[in-house]
Amino acid sequence: MRKDLTSWISKNMGFVLFLSILGIVYIFNAHKAEGKMRSIQELRREVLDAKNQYQQIKSEIMFESTESQLEKELISKDLKSNDDVPVVIKQDNS
Repeated sequence: MRKDLTSWISKNMGFVLFLSILGIVYIFNAHKAEGKMRSIQELRREVLDAKNQYQQIKSEIMFESTESQLEKELISKDLKSNDDVPVVIKQDNS
């Protein structure tokens, strides 16, 4: 019985080695794919944070560039706004 088992193992050693290598490659690929998924999620989070920061800065700039906010800024610097109507210059094409 024991002799049959050892002869069977030695006869199929190449196949067992092949299956072992396949298992190692499978585990390696699974770990590699999991690592890539983590890095993709981290990059998505960074992109989302950058978009949120962009939107926040953009809204602050839009708010600060309104006429009322600019007027407050001028008053704080002891300046006054120009209330004169702009002069339109026309050119004759004759």
